[in-house]
Amino acid sequence: NFRDPGVAPFGPADWGPLAQGRALLFIHGTFSTAHGAFSQLPDAVLSELHARYGGRVFAFNHFTLSHDPRRNVEWLLGQMPPQPLDVDLVCHSRGGLAARALAQHPPAFGFDASRVRVGRIVFVGVPNAGTPLADPEHMVKMIDRLTTALNLFPSGPVAETLEAIITAIKVIGHGALRGLDGLASMRPDGAFLGSLNQGGAPAEGYFAIGADYEPTDQGLKALVTGSTLADAVLDRVFENTPNDLVVPEPGVFGENDSA
Repeated sequence: NFRDPGVAPFGPADWGPLAQGRALLFIHGTFSTAHGAFSQLPDAVLSELHARYGGRVFAFNHFTLSHDPRRNVEWLLGQMPPQPLDVDLVCHSRGGLAARALAQHPPAFGFDASRVRVGRIVFVGVPNAGTPLADPEHMVKMIDRLTTALNLFPSGPVAETLEAIITAIKVIGHGALRGLDGLASMRPDGAFLGSLNQGGAPAEGYFAIGADYEPTDQGLKALVTGSTLADAVLDRVFENTPNDLVVPEPGVFGENDSA
């Protein structure tokens, strides 16, 4: 049912089987949902993962605009049963910050994640060092870049993403960026990353996939890489650092203040 947006939420009876061995948890990124982020994984891949994890494969739908990853994890922990849960994680974009909060549970966050034992994490395009587009002065450019990317790659539940972007624009227009805690968590010099990057090392290992996006199609190239003044300004925001349109590539896997 990983392509179905109408899956019923977990109940108490659903948690028990997950605790009978190591499970695999998927966490989506900004402006997305579990089925939107991962619905294009091939059936054969999901079948193999279900076989390797004994059917213990699940996903976490969470608020990405109004809640920061710390609040996301607090909510998730509040739903979990008392018995310990062993999990590996696959996470995309801002979802990787929630994954790290769950795995490292920095003391500054003040919650007890001892019931969750995280093994391996695969980060895909995760802003572990933040993204300059999350700075307030660049936030509108971030919305513009995400909207552009949506137009270039119209896959997945487009209506959901558009609705989230419109919501963010309304908040920007009426609250001077107040209420966007989820986006603010990706600020390179922000309080959230400052606390997160004081956390400990993972139990088994981190693995990262980053990208330096360079369009080769002439139409895409003209649209993305500086054919307009707006694009030129946005390129200066990244200071020529390789990026995937939103996240600087070195920040996915480079050193920061955490172990």
